[in-house]
Amino acid sequence: MHLPKNRQTVKEFLGEENPSAPCVDGSRIVMRRDELESLARSLPEGLLDRVKLPLVVLRRMDLGPGAFTLLGDPVEDFALSLLAGTVQSGLEEFRRNQKSPTVFYKPQISELLRRFHSLIVIGFGLPADHDK
Repeated sequence: MHLPKNRQTVKEFLGEENPSAPCVDGSRIVMRRDELESLARSLPEGLLDRVKLPLVVLRRMDLGPGAFTLLGDPVEDFALSLLAGTVQSGLEEFRRNQKSPTVFYKPQISELLRRFHSLIVIGFGLPADHDK
């Protein structure tokens, strides 16, 4: 219920006076202006109108202790990988080499939350065969 109902791009949120996103339960995720501006400075200009916030990171118990994946498209996966310092290539090379979603681990997520706490939401994912 705490997950975002709608997401907008970094660029759209930068244009808002009081940036926030609605949650499924009707509450709002309020984004701190300083974190939003820091994120914008940390990403290539071309990604600001492609990366949507808040970033939703799923705790994936099926992948092992402290494993997380991003709920988003490859551009957002690339952006989070850049922020976590795990990728040195450009977007196109990242896409060519990406076979599955990037797995992030607790120390990386802890550091990202320290820097961008109001821009990231943690969810909990279940294994694909959970219903079986």
